[in-house]
Amino acid sequence: MSVVLSSQLLKLGSTFVSYNIATSILLPPISSNLQEYWLAGNGVFLRGARNGIHVCAHLCALNIPGLPKLEPYFNFTFPCVPPHLLSTMLELSVAAGQEEVLFYLAFTEGIWQLLIPDQIATEYSVTPTNPLDPFYESAIIEVHSHHQMEAEFSFTDDKEESGKFRLFAVLGEIFTSSTISVRVGIYNHFQVLPASKVFQLPPGITDANRFVL
Repeated sequence: MSVVLSSQLLKLGSTFVSYNIATSILLPPISSNLQEYWLAGNGVFLRGARNGIHVCAHLCALNIPGLPKLEPYFNFTFPCVPPHLLSTMLELSVAAGQEEVLFYLAFTEGIWQLLIPDQIATEYSVTPTNPLDPFYESAIIEVHSHHQMEAEFSFTDDKEESGKFRLFAVLGEIFTSSTISVRVGIYNHFQVLPASKVFQLPPGITDANRFVL
């Protein structure tokens, strides 16, 4: 078990944040509803957990002699989203033309459910008209389209997706060679993931980050 040399617990609004120094590669179980920063021999890490998602993200690389090195991880306890749902989102995105489309995915009653919320869409952005939609609260994944643009998260995406702990995906180049980019957001930090960690990709959609480990 890890021995924590220094730990401080602060309350920031409704979010608890702890700051820790690792003295072992075996960290203690993550605390409920806790955002944990860990200083290790190879840098600063962020751990977080919510229903279905357990993640340890490597925020920055450092070389600190005497401390153990940690390994990042992403554990997704739900089954991957089936390919037909991703195909449906692609078809609806193509039908919307030059406007972006927003989708929510929630896992309820043992299956993935897809919802298109009421939204305000333009060529460069899409936002829900009711951010307090009950389905939004249960959503595990948010997906939006970027029509002919690449599947890359924009500055606007970063701003709109900050403050949330969930998975995000963007569909790009949907009229030609469709791609998808996936990341996990831990409040104000993001970690890019292989799409195969979250989705079963159908034919015609490739992972924009297929070389990410």
